[in-house]
Amino acid sequence: MPPHYYPPDIARALQERWPAPAQPLLPAPLLTHLISVAYQASLLRDEGRLVQGQLLCIAPAEAVPADAGEPFVLPFATPHPCTEQEIRRLSPTVQRGSTALAVAPGPTGELQLWGLVLIGTEWENSFTLQDEAAGHQQTLLLHIRQPGSLSFFCGNTRVLTLQQGHIEGHGFLQFPMAWAAGHFGDLPTLPFQPPASPSAEWQAAAAEIAGTLALHVLRRILTTVRDAGHGGMVVLVSASGFEALSSETGVLWPKYRVAAHRSNEWFGQLMTEILTRLNGASGSLLSQFQQAPYTVLRTLERQVEELTHLLADLMAVDGALVLDKNFNILSFGTEIRVSSTSISHVYRALDMDAQQLRPERLDSGGTRHRAAYRLCQADARCLAIVVSQDGAVKFVRHREGKVIFWDQLAL
Repeated sequence: MPPHYYPPDIARALQERWPAPAQPLLPAPLLTHLISVAYQASLLRDEGRLVQGQLLCIAPAEAVPADAGEPFVLPFATPHPCTEQEIRRLSPTVQRGSTALAVAPGPTGELQLWGLVLIGTEWENSFTLQDEAAGHQQTLLLHIRQPGSLSFFCGNTRVLTLQQGHIEGHGFLQFPMAWAAGHFGDLPTLPFQPPASPSAEWQAAAAEIAGTLALHVLRRILTTVRDAGHGGMVVLVSASGFEALSSETGVLWPKYRVAAHRSNEWFGQLMTEILTRLNGASGSLLSQFQQAPYTVLRTLERQVEELTHLLADLMAVDGALVLDKNFNILSFGTEIRVSSTSISHVYRALDMDAQQLRPERLDSGGTRHRAAYRLCQADARCLAIVVSQDGAVKFVRHREGKVIFWDQLAL
């Protein structure tokens, strides 16, 4: 049984892992104090809401972007002490991920919250295919996401995460691509007309963009559900296989089946708009998408925001939300009908590719988790994601005779 980590242990582990070229960390006593305060803040609630947000360790004079132009900085006329109650009171301003509370030592050496700094939108960061976003400085960024859960970043790079008292071996920060392998790789059926005789390179780039967009949408849905605190399950199936899966003898029993309608093809329409905008640009399709997401995609954010909120609301209905791989809504309030299976254990993925697995008892999870495990065991065509009320997220699929799940630390 690995030991539990306390603020001094976490500070030492962070110092050991901190990249050499980055801005130096706070001195050990201040770093330990910051971790302790952030941890205590994560256990509080503000008017019924979880305390969530970001703390950026940066001095006022250093709040300068890596590229041209001035950052949006909102300095307080009077800095406030860095305490768990001040973080709680200010947490509504930094819940969306695009803004952070700026913290630095004051004149007396004690940590102060001196203002707000815009660190970039979730949309832009999630679509950036490069390792580092231009606007993120290589300084400590501390994410408070759930009670007792802290993630420590150097710019955009995760250094370590504390969850359930441990800092290693319990989950991932990126989508497990092995979970999604073979599911989001195809382009949706589009009204968009590709170039005459599209090259293999164009088709591959368009498929990669579709996959990236799919994972972004999925991330937004799950983040919305987790922030709402109601939990839920989403099941992804092939559109052609849904009728069999939801038949009298199938494993899915929809309470609310959705009829075919053009407005339900919103993901394909969104892809059409993206490809239409990119197609006239010079350079390869993929390079245009990588280099200019903020100009091409930002105008589409409101549409994605509205639709992901709808999908998250459907997940709040008792039962599972069922989508196909193009995010067409097939049903919601769906009961999982798997009366019995021979499964007694499931396997926790210890790496992103699920090459290392650890068996765990089926009954180690809650009712919703067991339903997802049994569903994937009964029909390998199904992928499932379970969001618990406490914010935990598990990705589940059947592979090579085993039901495998990935714990997700952040979205």
